[in-house]
Amino acid sequence: MTTWWFPAPDGAENALELLHDRHHAVQDAAVVSWLPDHALPEVRRPGRVVGDAVLAGAFWGLVAGLPLLAPVLGAVVGSVVGLLAACLTRPGLSDDAVRAGRRHVTRGSSVLVLLTRDALDEPALDRLTAAGARFP
Repeated sequence: MTTWWFPAPDGAENALELLHDRHHAVQDAAVVSWLPDHALPEVRRPGRVVGDAVLAGAFWGLVAGLPLLAPVLGAVVGSVVGLLAACLTRPGLSDDAVRAGRRHVTRGSSVLVLLTRDALDEPALDRLTAAGARFP
């Protein structure tokens, strides 16, 4: 797990998009941003992994429901099973890790808390630092 601080409120969000575009092994992430005109910082936890699991479950439920002539019911059941499987099996950031990231954000800045399977490679680190990231 790593925490990155950005001097702009949209810096963490932009950096997360860069990492997702490069297919890094991001298992979970939290973006904490504090807009200058807001009283408190906002926390966003992208659910990309959960969304992918729900879509996969819906697909396989649809396929399984076709022979039984109940493809819609199969897709619904598959979505629920995919959601449950994603929530029960996916590693994620703890609430304490997100709270720690929130302590590092200041008005007009943002923080990206990452949980990755492996260490980020050198090009990914270079992209993060070029975007203005630093450790808090």
